[in-house]
Amino acid sequence: MNDNLAKIITPVLTLVFVAGGGWYTLDAVADQSVNLDNRVSNVEEKIYEQKVLEIKVEQVERRLEKMEAMLEKTIEIQQKQMANQAAICQATNANCR
Repeated sequence: MNDNLAKIITPVLTLVFVAGGGWYTLDAVADQSVNLDNRVSNVEEKIYEQKVLEIKVEQVERRLEKMEAMLEKTIEIQQKQMANQAAICQATNANCR
């Protein structure tokens, strides 16, 4: 009877240890998967934030280009006005200072 019991207990104990080790490994892999998912989510969030920043920079650059063009046009108009005023002052012999 003891021989039969030993023959049954040994494989059962081996199976229990193998199953326990497998369960531990599976649990560790699941934890690593969760950690990896979290890291991927963080990277995706940073990439999204970077894209948003790049879009904002592009918008600011476009606005700056528009402002520079308007400033150039304003300077051009002021130069024409100054030339016209100088011509008027010279034609009328006025003291325009």
